[in-house]
Amino acid sequence: MGSGQQTGFGRIAYSCIIFFHPLALLGYSSKSPAIFLRPMWGETHKDLPRIPLCMQKVAIFGGTFDPVHCGHLSIAKMAVCQFALDRVVWAVDRTPPHKSHSVLASFEQRREMVALATARRPDFELLPLDTNGSATGAIDSLLYLQNLYPEAKLYWIIGADAILTLAKWPRCTEIAGLCEWLVARRETADVEVGQMGRSIDSVEDKMMVQTQTVCSVVATQMAVRGVQIRWQVLTMPAIEVSSSLIRCYYNEGRAIAHLVPEAIETYITSHQLY
Repeated sequence: MGSGQQTGFGRIAYSCIIFFHPLALLGYSSKSPAIFLRPMWGETHKDLPRIPLCMQKVAIFGGTFDPVHCGHLSIAKMAVCQFALDRVVWAVDRTPPHKSHSVLASFEQRREMVALATARRPDFELLPLDTNGSATGAIDSLLYLQNLYPEAKLYWIIGADAILTLAKWPRCTEIAGLCEWLVARRETADVEVGQMGRSIDSVEDKMMVQTQTVCSVVATQMAVRGVQIRWQVLTMPAIEVSSSLIRCYYNEGRAIAHLVPEAIETYITSHQLY
């Protein structure tokens, strides 16, 4: 038998190997020398459907940040760890709907402080200014991110005190169902905590139940408006620091180094804020 000849068994075995090759099941032809490069349904990769390798997780963190402090950073870091976020986009509000005090630092100053506080985290980004040279509100910012990352899963990082006012936000029915709400524990005097069938001894447990109660109340309010919201509570201790406390401390000449990053303390001092 010559070396260029094959037995009947050999021909059968060869055809079986080609037919049952795993890539044949995916539609690849064995008739071309480039067996692994040419799909049967097209000549190039352009004919293949675009399937993302993974869905990005993008969160918006909106607020006044007057000033931004260590509590804000801890909340954002915990959200990244707990939900494997790819990026957190910080959006500085000009006139937030849930703040009763007048904003003391200018929008530009607050935005600069957020840029300084987040500079060392590549997964933290500052929302760019719009084409008119001003910042959009937090709600418009989420719609902006939806257009920028159409295939991403969107989240909104928010405190329990802020989400309690969601039903009063402009366009709340438009925005509430577009993202998943990641809620940080905050004490909210407007909501009474029921015992929920058990005693609540620790302050942390009480605040957790209170935050869950807030989220349930807000979910009910939005359901009445025909919107179903998704929410989860961040698994972290309650943040005791607040921007108003920092402003008060600084105004009284008390130390704030333990409450804000060093760059923010320097900025506040050099610009004589608060």
